[in-house]
Amino acid sequence: MTMTLSEIITVLKDAGLFKELIVAGKWHDRAPEELANRTVLDLSYDSRTVKEGTLFFCKGLKFDPKYLTMAANQGASVAMAPAEYSAQLKTSEHPDLPQVIVTDIQKAMATVSRAFFGYPDRDLTVIGYTGTKGKTTSVYFTRHVMAKALGKVVAQLSSIDECLDGETFIPAHLTTPESLDLFRMMKEAVDNQMKYLVMEVSSQAYKKSRVFGLPLDIGVFLNISPDHISPVEHPSFEDYLACKSEIIDNCRILVVNRECSQYDYLAEKAHDLGKQVISFGSDQSAADYQYRLGEHGHFTVTTANPALPKLDGDFRVMMPGDFNVANALAALTVAAQVAPVSEDFRAGLAETTVPGRMEFIKDKQGVVACVDYAHNYLSLTASFNFMKHEFKDGRLIVVIGAAGGKAESRRKDIGRALSQYADVAILTSEDNFFEDPHQIAADIKENIDNPDLEVIVNVDRKAAIEQAYAMAKPGDALFMAAKGRETFMHEKGKDVPYQGDYQITKQLMEK
Repeated sequence: MTMTLSEIITVLKDAGLFKELIVAGKWHDRAPEELANRTVLDLSYDSRTVKEGTLFFCKGLKFDPKYLTMAANQGASVAMAPAEYSAQLKTSEHPDLPQVIVTDIQKAMATVSRAFFGYPDRDLTVIGYTGTKGKTTSVYFTRHVMAKALGKVVAQLSSIDECLDGETFIPAHLTTPESLDLFRMMKEAVDNQMKYLVMEVSSQAYKKSRVFGLPLDIGVFLNISPDHISPVEHPSFEDYLACKSEIIDNCRILVVNRECSQYDYLAEKAHDLGKQVISFGSDQSAADYQYRLGEHGHFTVTTANPALPKLDGDFRVMMPGDFNVANALAALTVAAQVAPVSEDFRAGLAETTVPGRMEFIKDKQGVVACVDYAHNYLSLTASFNFMKHEFKDGRLIVVIGAAGGKAESRRKDIGRALSQYADVAILTSEDNFFEDPHQIAADIKENIDNPDLEVIVNVDRKAAIEQAYAMAKPGDALFMAAKGRETFMHEKGKDVPYQGDYQITKQLMEK
C-alpha cells in the first residue's frame, strides 16, 4: 500500500478538498516535479506512531504544531493540514516538508485513507446501523444470522468489539472508528477473505466525517429520541436527526423501523433520493415485515410485502425484553436481502449473545443480577419494565451513573426512569471525564421525584456494586447500568483500569 504525493493531490482535487501545496514557503497547485513521486508508505494522525515515509494528518480543533515537528523528526514524508505551519517548521530540521493544505481535514483524511487502502469497501457488502438505541445488539444479531447462513465471511465493527476474520473479537473504544482506522480495518477484513461487514454508524461518525465517502449497501435506521444533546455532541435535536439521517444519503437500500417517530420524514427523504425503502415493525404497523410478540423471547414474523423475500415463521431471541424483538427483526430483514432465507436464520438468532447486554447472574440465595449497557431513557425504561415484570416479588436495586461532560439532558431522563421503576438507586460513577461525579449524581438526584425511592450516593463504582449486593435479599433483582463488561473508566483524560460490572458481579455472586 503506497501512494505518491501527486496521486494524493489528485484524489483530493477530485473530492473538492484540495487548497494548495506549500513547500519551503512556496505555494503550488500541483506537486513540483522533484516531489511528484514522493512515496507515502503509511498514514497516521498520532505523532507517536509516525515512521519513515508516513503521511501525517494534523487534525483536531486545537491541534498543537509541536506534534507536526515531532512527526517530521520521526520521518514523516508529507503533512496534511487545514492551515499552514511553515513558520513552526522553520525552527526544526525539516523546513522543506511538503504541506498539503485542505478545506476539511477530517474529510480529507477519510478520502485519502480510503484510496490508500485500495477502496476496501468495494470488496465488501457493507451494512451500517444507526439509532439512538439498539445498534450494538442489532449488529450482533445480524452478524450471527448471516454467519450461520453464509459461513465465517462476516466481519463486525461495534462499540463493544471488532471482528475482522469472522471469528476473533478484540475490544473497541469508539462506536465508529476514525476514518483512517476504519479503512485500515476494512482492508484487513478483505485480506482475511471477509465478504460482508456489519457495523455501527453513530451520529458523531457523520458529524465528524469518520465515514465520509463510505457507501453502504444497506443502511438501517432503528429509532431516534432526544439524546446526545450537549455542547460537545449535538446542539439540538434537529442537528442530531440531520446527522443520523445522512445514512440515507450514503446507502443503496434503507431498512427502517416503521414505528420510528421520524419514519415519514426518513422515508420521504429516501424516496426523493431514489433509494429503496424496506420497513419493519410490529403487527400494529404497516411495515413490510411485521412481528407478533409471544412470551419469553418468542415472536412470529409475517411478510406483508410480497415483492420482498419471504420471511415468515416463528423465531426466538435469548435476550429478554420486547425491544430486542424489534432489533432481531431488523437483523432478519437485513439478512433476507443478502442471503437465502433458511433455518439458519432461526438458529443464528437463537444463538446470539451480546457481551454486557442483559446478562443475568443468579446466586444460591435467589438474588438475580442483570448487567446491561442501557444508559438512556428508552433503553432504561424498557429494561426496568422487563425486570419488574419478571421479578415481581422483590425490589429492583439499580446501580447507575451518567457520563461527564456530555449529554447532560440524559441525567434528567435517568432520574425519570428511576422514579418510575426502581426501589433503590445507588448513584455512582460511569465515565466522569473531567467532571465531578458528586455533581453528576446530584444532577440525577435532582430529577428523582418518587418519595418512596431510596437514593444512595457512592461514587466508587466497585464499592457501589458491592453495596447493592450486600443489601439484596432473596427475590431482589439488581441492575447494573451502562458499563457492562468494559474494563476501563474515562477519568480526567485517561482510561483508568476497571474490573467491569459483569466481572465484579459474577465474582460476588459465585462466592
